[in-house]
Amino acid sequence: MYRNLSKITLLGLAMQALLSFNTSADEYKQDLKETFEYFYKGSYQQFKEVNNFYYAIPALGTTYYAFEHDKRLSNNQRSKKLRKVYDITGDLGVVFNFPVVPLGIYYAGKKYNNNKSVEFAKEYAAALYLTLLETGLISYIPGHERPNKEGQSKWETSFRGDNSFPSGHIVPYSVLFFKTLQYYGPYWSIIPGTLTYFASLQRVREGRHYVSDVVGAFWLSAFASEGVRAIAKHKKNHPFYKMIFERQLELSYIQYKGVIGPAFTYRF
Repeated sequence: MYRNLSKITLLGLAMQALLSFNTSADEYKQDLKETFEYFYKGSYQQFKEVNNFYYAIPALGTTYYAFEHDKRLSNNQRSKKLRKVYDITGDLGVVFNFPVVPLGIYYAGKKYNNNKSVEFAKEYAAALYLTLLETGLISYIPGHERPNKEGQSKWETSFRGDNSFPSGHIVPYSVLFFKTLQYYGPYWSIIPGTLTYFASLQRVREGRHYVSDVVGAFWLSAFASEGVRAIAKHKKNHPFYKMIFERQLELSYIQYKGVIGPAFTYRF
């Protein structure tokens, strides 16, 4: 009951605030169109984006390790206390899978003529729903079922397959982490990063997911975020993000004494 009321109330307030602002219908349509473009173009751009090459290295390592040690890691977490703050954060993941946050940020950006906030909202919404779509599709691939299947909500059964990999509850937080890092830097990203951690603990300690499920969802969020970023072509990203990710990596080949090998050029 609480969860349903929370969804309706938060979404209703966000829509009411958005509609109360004097912005032309054409502007809304254009922004919505661009958000959908970020979504579907980002879906294939993520596989071509060079930055995801950087993410792929730790993603493969940590996900493989989590799968190999899932039983031990997950049992260890389930033996620990489920704190109230973890429980609330994890449950609110369903609420924030609705466009509450992006609509709120979009409204604020329009109201105060902050184009950066408007672009942030569009990229966040596109990356959020791209990641959610991917988590849903992957869950239909045969894999491990949830450790605890009792008392599942409709959200956990109606929009997913039997495979608990990857987690959908942490996605609104993990995508927000990567988008905040891109736009506003490491300090502001601590907030959604902490929420991602709390939600992950709730999902594992409640037995809804294995550790590998939340690790996999985290990296899917990174890949989708980068795919959307590349399509949106936003230029005013945070200096910290630019320092790490906005570098030119070129992949080519060299030939020496009749032997061909790969060549990597990294331009600062």
